[in-house]
Amino acid sequence: MFTQPLYLFALFGIPVVVALHLYRKRLREQVVSALFLWMETGDDSLSGRKRERLIRSTSFWCELLAALLIALALAGPQSCSERSATHLVVVLDGSAAMGATAGDETLRDRAVAVVEERIQALGEQSRVSIIQSGLHTQVLCGPGAPPKQARESLRNFRPEAPRHDLASAVSLGLEIASGGALLIISPRFQPERLPPETELIALGESLSNTGIIRARRTRATAKDGDRIELTVGHYGQRTLETNLVIAIGEDVIATHTLDLQPDERRDLSFELPAGTPAVIAKLTEGGALAIDDSAFLTPPPARTLAIGTTLPIDQLARLGLAQTNGSPIDRWLSVVPDSIEAPPELAHVILGAPPASPDDVPWGGVALAFDHSGEEREDWIGPFLIEKRHPLLSGVTLDGVIWSSSTEVNLSGGPLVSTGNRPLLVEERVAGTRQFIANLDPSRSTLAHSPDWPILLTNLAELARDRLPGPDQTSLAVGEPFVYRARREGTYRLLGPDIDRVIRSREVLVLDEDVARPGHYELIEGDRSLCQFGVSFSDANESDLRELASGERASIVRLGKLQTESNPMERALYLLALGLFALDWWWLSRRSRPSSGTTEQELSQRGKAVRT
Repeated sequence: MFTQPLYLFALFGIPVVVALHLYRKRLREQVVSALFLWMETGDDSLSGRKRERLIRSTSFWCELLAALLIALALAGPQSCSERSATHLVVVLDGSAAMGATAGDETLRDRAVAVVEERIQALGEQSRVSIIQSGLHTQVLCGPGAPPKQARESLRNFRPEAPRHDLASAVSLGLEIASGGALLIISPRFQPERLPPETELIALGESLSNTGIIRARRTRATAKDGDRIELTVGHYGQRTLETNLVIAIGEDVIATHTLDLQPDERRDLSFELPAGTPAVIAKLTEGGALAIDDSAFLTPPPARTLAIGTTLPIDQLARLGLAQTNGSPIDRWLSVVPDSIEAPPELAHVILGAPPASPDDVPWGGVALAFDHSGEEREDWIGPFLIEKRHPLLSGVTLDGVIWSSSTEVNLSGGPLVSTGNRPLLVEERVAGTRQFIANLDPSRSTLAHSPDWPILLTNLAELARDRLPGPDQTSLAVGEPFVYRARREGTYRLLGPDIDRVIRSREVLVLDEDVARPGHYELIEGDRSLCQFGVSFSDANESDLRELASGERASIVRLGKLQTESNPMERALYLLALGLFALDWWWLSRRSRPSSGTTEQELSQRGKAVRT
């Protein structure tokens, strides 16, 4: 039996060896008086080739057998007892619902038991590939791993992902199966979503559960402390009484009792004093799923925003920002949390005239400038064409706003607000800054008196805050990336649940797969802790376990076969052929050397006839 029978054409090498031994050089005989006179002659006079009697020497048999063995080895021989290994390819649903407890065991334990049972039934000669689905598909073992390795890899199966599609994992599994059946183990029985080549085993059952489906920790001001906002969802048919505990490590700092009705969602908020470290919010009675019982909340970054202006006091008054007493931008500071007034050269966001050069805006700065030079004016009442997807204009409508612009100003840049083909507000990016220039005369326009004005100022400030060094946010849900902004390239150390990793990054560090587990994390540079952040499992769809079900659906194809990488018979044939070549070389080199006891004088006295 051969796996590559086409290579049997290499057997044509046998008649080639025979032909080389049949047709040798035809030499004529010459009688000489002494043989030593011809010992140094290296030139043979060729007179063509002729067929001669086949001499069955040791060299002939070595070359013949070596050609036979190489041809058989290339064809991939297998003994009658050898078979291609049966290939079991499994996709384990990595959604968190697989970790739900049903009775005395979790659905994950059931899935592991099913896989181990299948491996046991196939025997130790089989091969196994195990894939875990999730936001990022993961190959736990394989392709084509031995059963022992597959069993050990099941320890790394941790179903902690939010709700996701199995399509990418199924696609990879079918590719590895190479036309064979693919086994899918899931807590949900949804055969209509899977191709017929897959075998589905659903291990779920309808369960009641209560979980934290939203968790955020925000900061109003550095002086007032932090605010925790939680949403608890109850997915069951009976009223549930549970306690929500806020703790720092093992020390409980707040407790709240909840009476939840079926399908109820309760929004909660807690105030924390300034300087409170990382906390854990936990339900004492959560239900079948444990991963959504806790939320990990770390202090938000202290990202105080410096706001400045270069506008004169009279223009600030027309914009509704100046007051009689205090700072000329007090009203702006009142709508932007955690902000302070700063000189223009130190400000992160500036309101003023168009800068003369990019150096007028500090690193990472944002500026809103009004350019209304000239005397002629045009008044526009709308409707305006607004780029609503831009974060500066989020929530801005300009309904009822009178926009007065100069006819002598032609703005260049990306238009954000336009009327007809005339841009009224544009964006320019110069030397790392974001500059928004408006062709607007505040003394004639009504924008400062509309509800859109404080929204626009708040959006402008948050655009600048997003560019400050530090983390974008420190309260993440599983599946959300962690983003840290630095001023330069750096080497960082990430500490978290089952992770201690060194990362080198550019100015913006983005972590995705490394923060896929719930828990507290810390980012360190050298000996300095840069920040802490928490990752919580918050997915209302996955916390609802009432749709889980059991069932089985067979595949329309059988398990595939996988050729094992090692073939002992093929290796043995190659080794034998190599040995025959070595024997042939030794034999020919031995025959070409004259006997050590024969002298030139003896050879001359024999008067032999030699061929030349």
